[in-house]
Amino acid sequence: MREIDIPEAKKMMLDILKTVARFCDENNLRYFIFYGTYLGALRHKGYIPWDDDIDIAMPRPDYEKFLEIFKGENLSVWTWRKDNNYLLPFAKVYDTRTEVHENADFGETFGVNIDIFPLDGLPAKQSQIKRRVEYMRFCWGMQVAATIVDYSKRSKKKRMQLGLMKAFYKVFPVKHYLTGRTEKHAKKYPFDTSEYVACLVWGDGMKEVFHRESLFPPRMVQFEDAEFKAPATDECLRVLFGDYMQLPPEDQRRCHAPKINWKE
Repeated sequence: MREIDIPEAKKMMLDILKTVARFCDENNLRYFIFYGTYLGALRHKGYIPWDDDIDIAMPRPDYEKFLEIFKGENLSVWTWRKDNNYLLPFAKVYDTRTEVHENADFGETFGVNIDIFPLDGLPAKQSQIKRRVEYMRFCWGMQVAATIVDYSKRSKKKRMQLGLMKAFYKVFPVKHYLTGRTEKHAKKYPFDTSEYVACLVWGDGMKEVFHRESLFPPRMVQFEDAEFKAPATDECLRVLFGDYMQLPPEDQRRCHAPKINWKE
């Protein structure tokens, strides 16, 4: 079993992104690169140098359709609905010939992958948005407690909270049930008729709330050796990262650095 280094894995992730983007275009599905991938495209014309993953987002209707029909050579989609052990409320498209081992137990072992996040609608009033986001953030915290393995480097308060949740899950095996509940609550408001939208299943609170019109129609941006669809404006990056063109301090430049192997 040969180990895959980070440069090789990043090339594989880029190939997955190309396949997914082409599939979406051929099937009239909306998508765009998001989070650090979008930031990397604007600031570095590709990967953030110390980053080692790719994120895309889809409006909920397109995300649901994608999960139903996507096909790709040596590629598969993992969702919580597909397997009773998978514990994430968003999807991954992964290379079936590989295995990734990282500081998380997602219920299944999958290969080199890209993350696909659904975007859902929000209520009209700011007070309602805040309450909804706070509730979904609680659900997200439950998911983190269900999946994280080594939390020894967290703060004392976080270690206590995660330890209690781990003990709870040992007594009450409801982790997969909670994944489904998280998705069910996220889908309450339709994407296409909401003024504000967010990634509610796995996000960073109010920093995840964006004007829907700031995302569409998407524009094309360069990422490595190709162009991909991206949000219409940089509003999401300014909300998430502030002055995103400014490099973070060196001690904040972290990568996931998982262990990756070929299966053969």
